[in-house]
Amino acid sequence: MPFDALVAVARQRALSDALDDHGLTPVSWEKLATHKAEQQRRFGPSFWYRHQAAVSILLVVASPVAGAIAGMSGGFTAHSGVVAITGSFVWMCIVALITGTGLIKLRAGSHWEEREVSARFLAWDEVPAPIAKAARTLHEELPGSRLILGELLREETVLDPYLLLQYQGECVCLGIWDGDKMVACAE
Repeated sequence: MPFDALVAVARQRALSDALDDHGLTPVSWEKLATHKAEQQRRFGPSFWYRHQAAVSILLVVASPVAGAIAGMSGGFTAHSGVVAITGSFVWMCIVALITGTGLIKLRAGSHWEEREVSARFLAWDEVPAPIAKAARTLHEELPGSRLILGELLREETVLDPYLLLQYQGECVCLGIWDGDKMVACAE
């Protein structure tokens, strides 16, 4: 038919086509998964955090035990009650000093969170230039694509981010970095 060309639907570009056009190979999912697992292990919870129930019970039980030992050391005389109370008080002060000064760090573990970011996020110095350039190029070329920032968080601190690009059901990792150090980048 002569008018078929007028109503033909333009073929949508795929993310893989855009990557091929720019000669980019994304970071492999295996590399990202290995990196995420390694960082999760590296920034895991401290010994004290993992065992805080046992440590709390131990500290609570140790206070009267310290008082009893102090009382026994004085031989159960008329003044042994004062010695036991003083021993317990000294023990509680030591525990408060240790925990209050942060000598025992109850550092929680880290976890990964992902969130969508705008293209303006790429203008900040937080994203290494090669990763930002690839992301900006692909994001402009593929309208409707989404930039996803993955962050390893421990309490409020961001430890190790990565950047994904999603478009029409496809998703690729464009880069992983740690501060100023680039771990992997789409090449």
